Amino acid sequence: MKLNTEQQSYNGIPLRLIKRNYKQYKAKRFLINDTNQNVWIPNKHLEQDGTIKKGENLDYIFRKSHRKLEIASVPNVRRSNQNN
Repeated sequence: MKLNTEQQSYNGIPLRLIKRNYKQYKAKRFLINDTNQNVWIPNKHLEQDGTIKKGENLDYIFRKSHRKLEIASVPNVRRSNQNN
């Protein structure tokens, strides 16, 4: 199966799927803004080829990755639940 390694976006965050064998994995790994910063997104939020499903809420994934977003120079990302 061909994976979607084209750049995708979630709330202004540029993401690109890393091409590798994900057969035994429950998540897929994405580069943030084509840097060495990365995040794992569970398969329940993805199509089989790694495309992020429309209308999915991935805020909980990026809530704890705020520093990674800063390092990856993602501009104007609002921080969700700052008081948590």
